[in-house]
Amino acid sequence: MILANAIIAGVNKAGTTSLFVSLSSHPEVFPAAVKETSYFLPPRWGQPIEDQEVYEAYFSKADTEPIRLEATPAYFYGGQPVIDAMKAILPSNLKILVVLREPVERFWSFFTFQKARLRIPEEMSALEYLAKSDGLTDSDFSNPSQERWFAFQGGCYADYLPVWHEALGENLEIIYFDELMKQPQQVLEQVARFLNIDSELFPSLELARENQTTGYKRSGLQRFALAVNTRLEKFLRRHYGLKEKLRSMYYRINGSTKKEKMPEDIRAVLADRYQAPNAQLRSQLQAMGRKLPRWLEG
Repeated sequence: MILANAIIAGVNKAGTTSLFVSLSSHPEVFPAAVKETSYFLPPRWGQPIEDQEVYEAYFSKADTEPIRLEATPAYFYGGQPVIDAMKAILPSNLKILVVLREPVERFWSFFTFQKARLRIPEEMSALEYLAKSDGLTDSDFSNPSQERWFAFQGGCYADYLPVWHEALGENLEIIYFDELMKQPQQVLEQVARFLNIDSELFPSLELARENQTTGYKRSGLQRFALAVNTRLEKFLRRHYGLKEKLRSMYYRINGSTKKEKMPEDIRAVLADRYQAPNAQLRSQLQAMGRKLPRWLEG
């Protein structure tokens, strides 16, 4: 039985795909057949996981690689139920990586991503979005259909980090998005030490640039493509190479690199609202003996 023994478990819109692709290039790492298996995600929503054979299939071609890796960044928000599901079938030496991004920037990336996926109205402002999400309760967010409104809460890392630290201890590695983007060599070497693999065996210590949020040219075509993707999701998840080829072809036809800039008024509102959650996170990281990111210093 060959299963994952290393998982990138968080967070959304924080460079996890780039990290996964870079690690997957290492000869001592066997990546899951698809980056986001989402196998352990159902407990986040109070639902059971699939049969274990489904998860085993993602690693069926693994050989002697010491690390078997997958990456589903939404796991982070599933807390104890997700951890319990992992511990029930995965090796006791399981290692978890979490990438944290400055929450204001992460909010904006998540918000624009939801627009690109047509999950929220294109004309909706960030302040309108924030007002809508403020009206939702924890019970509302237990429904996966409401995750599109999770941009602000998803940046309140202090609400989710302690259970992972308590469950994993030294087998939890915390990485910071800014460092991953600006100093990929140092971060990949850090991760290599954590996974006990040889950093000199990376084909490149440059970070793969993957899954950057893109817009679209024609909304009708975007809506059709998303409907096809939803209908074929399980099939495409198991045929990742085909999915990547289709995605690349589609982006050439209907992708747009035009980016919506964050207004200064929403930046100020978010910076103020994240002060208390960030202070709590700072205290947690210090108590854990962890390095602080620049956006928590001072």
